[in-house]
Amino acid sequence: MRISMQHAFVARLGFAFAIAVIAADAGAGGDPHGYRTDLFVASNKNECSGVPSCLSATMARVVVPASKKKAERLACPDSHPNLWTWDSAQHEHVSVQMVAIDRRTVTLEGVNATSTAGEFEVSLGCSTQPYAGSVVQQSRQLAPTQFMGPHRSETRHANPPPSTDTSVCNGIRECQVQPQPWQDIGPWGSIAQGYTCVGAYPYANYYTYIQTGSPSISAMGIVRDVTPQTYDILMTNWNLFAHDKVEVILACSKYNINGGSCGGVQRDPNCPVIAGTQHNFCNGGPVPVCIQDWNERCSANQQLYQCTAELAITWCTPCPG
Repeated sequence: MRISMQHAFVARLGFAFAIAVIAADAGAGGDPHGYRTDLFVASNKNECSGVPSCLSATMARVVVPASKKKAERLACPDSHPNLWTWDSAQHEHVSVQMVAIDRRTVTLEGVNATSTAGEFEVSLGCSTQPYAGSVVQQSRQLAPTQFMGPHRSETRHANPPPSTDTSVCNGIRECQVQPQPWQDIGPWGSIAQGYTCVGAYPYANYYTYIQTGSPSISAMGIVRDVTPQTYDILMTNWNLFAHDKVEVILACSKYNINGGSCGGVQRDPNCPVIAGTQHNFCNGGPVPVCIQDWNERCSANQQLYQCTAELAITWCTPCPG
């Protein structure tokens, strides 16, 4: 498994996206974790970005009970039956993550971090044309803002033309630059997406990114052994008050330099953790972003596993050794 990133930090094992909750003193009627439980944050409206003949289909709000999870399966309408991607609006204390996706439907799960019920509202990017893109949003989560004070006005930027920078391919043989659609990230917001190399250059080898406005975006990404064509990237906008736009640029190659020896992803077997293999990688910033991984070995057959926690979901891959 190979992890590469620009303007962030590098971890060598595992993959997890976790936005740590900042502890803050609870004000009158406030949440002790710092979330404004009455704040419903608008969508970034990315569901139709780069989607041909797109229909934005906004679904009914889903209520997530206090300190619970709620999953909902949503479908594109008959007139535009092909699902390309999605975006969400939500209460600040509710994170939304993708559980499953097929040609027409997506199953999304809301996770409530507080003792107050919250809601999320999903918009699907639906098309009359079959999916031929490379970007599918995997999650959207927001930072706690109770201690920030009133929000200032937000600014938005038009999408510049696709990047023509070819330096991301430097040192990579048989490489092609593949710019991805521009994405909007809200103030103190994060999106986790998969960006896929397509065509005759199917393997994701490296990436970089550019943004509009002041430098406020950080990113960390990984290529998994089981999906060598896709970079999974978490991008966070550290600007407290303004939207910004970011463009990911992939270095795609005819050669898979990320090939590994571990098997496919499976559930955690809950075997004993090997002492000294636990790692917790966190970058800086007002809301730390962390990667956690560890190794397990099952006593029954001595099978070794490399395990990771991703958005509070643990998964493992069986490895030799």
